[in-house]
Amino acid sequence: MTLRYRMTSFLALICLFTSLTLSLISTHAFATTVEHRSLGEVNSFLDGWKPVAIDGNQQISFPELMQRLQTRRVVFVGETHDRYDHHINQLLILRSLHRQNPKLGIGVEWFQQSFQPVLNHYLAGKISEDQLLKQTDYYNRWRYDFRMLRPILEYAKAHQLPVIALNAPAELTSKVGMYGLESLSKAERAQLPAQITPAEGSYLTKLRQVFADHQGHGQFENFAMVQRIWDETMAANIVRFLQTHDHTRMVVFAGSGHVSSKAAIPNDVSRRLPKVTKATIHSVDVRERLNDDVDYQLLTQFLSLPPTGKLGVWLVPAPQGVAIGKLVPNSAADKAGLHEGDKITSINGQLVSSVADLYNDLAKYKPGENIKLGIKSPDFKGQPPREVFYTLKLQ
Repeated sequence: MTLRYRMTSFLALICLFTSLTLSLISTHAFATTVEHRSLGEVNSFLDGWKPVAIDGNQQISFPELMQRLQTRRVVFVGETHDRYDHHINQLLILRSLHRQNPKLGIGVEWFQQSFQPVLNHYLAGKISEDQLLKQTDYYNRWRYDFRMLRPILEYAKAHQLPVIALNAPAELTSKVGMYGLESLSKAERAQLPAQITPAEGSYLTKLRQVFADHQGHGQFENFAMVQRIWDETMAANIVRFLQTHDHTRMVVFAGSGHVSSKAAIPNDVSRRLPKVTKATIHSVDVRERLNDDVDYQLLTQFLSLPPTGKLGVWLVPAPQGVAIGKLVPNSAADKAGLHEGDKITSINGQLVSSVADLYNDLAKYKPGENIKLGIKSPDFKGQPPREVFYTLKLQ
């Protein structure tokens, strides 16, 4: 098993810190389901989406918020990764900043810095969305529903705005999480900022709480170091963009745990560029105001996307493909007669060579739709397995 897959649970714990600021239990019951099939539909929706902002104890309108942001060169907008309304708020702010001044860059946590050329090719129209997802290894490295991010990237593409992949390579953070910063080779260490300051104060306290609440495995010091590597790497990439684009502003989209007015990425940026003007914003539920250290809070309500079709299986990597590790009882795969250990080879004739391929293909189908799966089952008679096709009704 590769290091990347050994580290899945550890990195999942770390990711929790970036989206732990809101409890979703109380909001799901009041969710509004929306489906945006084009950038035009999203823009029409945004025209009627008017969140209210909070500055300390003062309530201000969204236009007033944008007026206050007009003098800020960097605007950090936090997110809970699986909240579509948070991403809609990010796009609303992006669109408003762009209308103020078209010289604008977009920094995102969602892609790792080594994939910047792939992201550039997508924005230039040289590759498709499917190719972007596959070539950035999106469904292994980020995994959240890409539909939540699509409107932002389509807006950037339509207006020829640069999108900067801010995040550190997963291979390096995985290794540090397991064995510590000292385990990196000189070549690996050179891919990260030279100075990585340790977490301290309330930020360190938050990290300890997350680690304890979720029964973190391994050493807390490694957990905290990975968090700081993410912060410092994203800050360094933001500063690099600002220094090479003198008259350009930047909006930064990252997990709320990375965005604080006195810690994490904003603090790391200010340490490198002391005179930079900046603002920090978090989206928060109307019912559940945050007591957090940001400049502005944006009141929001839960938006959900229509569900996509589910097979009902746990997946494991297989040589040149993906296999079923476990079946969910009474799931689509279980009812169709699939078995643990079966290798999935195709969906409706499209070759499946990785977990990413499978996620990417399944995202195109809705519950109740039928698909044809190509399956190779383990053969116990010494004969090479042959492909057999199953029709499944997705749940």
